[in-house]
Amino acid sequence: PEAWEAVDEEVTREAVHVLGTADPEASFVYLGAVDETAHFLGCGDEYRASMRTADERLGRLLDAVRGRATHAEEQWTVIVVTDHGHVDAGGHGGRTAEERTAWVACAGHDIPAGPPTGEIRHPDVAAQVYASLLRPIDPHWTLDGRPFPVARPVPAAV
Repeated sequence: PEAWEAVDEEVTREAVHVLGTADPEASFVYLGAVDETAHFLGCGDEYRASMRTADERLGRLLDAVRGRATHAEEQWTVIVVTDHGHVDAGGHGGRTAEERTAWVACAGHDIPAGPPTGEIRHPDVAAQVYASLLRPIDPHWTLDGRPFPVARPVPAAV
């Protein structure tokens, strides 16, 4: 797990540099230390510490985007996703709820605030990336996903 933390730190430093100085149309950043920590050490204190570190790294990535000189004129969409859950002892691959539960968090100009009107599934992430980039999805690709459902309107205060 320590090697993964070092790699994640290097990836974060490079991504912060690219996001702050280049003009990427899209970017993908993979941080693997949390997953590897759970595999090797389970979902205890080390796992929670790795999650806190990954959260700090995500904060640095978001700060790099917000700190861009052209940020006010740009429209960013950020999608953060896990690929699977873990059993408390570590590991995955079975069919338990803990292993099959993963999450998606997103924000952006094209993502309405609030809870979605329907389920968001992992295959939907690729479709949403294309939608956020205003790129058509070729039906020949046979993607299983679809862009994220819109949010429910938040009721007005009475």
